[in-house]
Amino acid sequence: MKDAGEALTAKAAALVEDIETRIRGRFPTATFNVRVGPDGRVYLAVYSDVKQEFEIQDLVANRTVDALIAGDVKLHVFPRRLPSEGPSAIPPSRP
Repeated sequence: MKDAGEALTAKAAALVEDIETRIRGRFPTATFNVRVGPDGRVYLAVYSDVKQEFEIQDLVANRTVDALIAGDVKLHVFPRRLPSEGPSAIPPSRP
């Protein structure tokens, strides 16, 4: 697994940006960590203080399934709670 950086395709980058925008619209303090697997799958960890993590999944599920069905991008979204140590304990995030 590697940091997204240049490993994201244009379609994957657009999808990640769309998903992040949707999440930030509802959870403005959310931060993100994007990784790309050796098979090209994209893993998006979402760190927030949301009480029910399924709220984030519900917000993005239709969009990620649509991308999967279209064969564009395999994006997996993993909601995570902010660590008790605070935001500084989160792995490097996308701004």
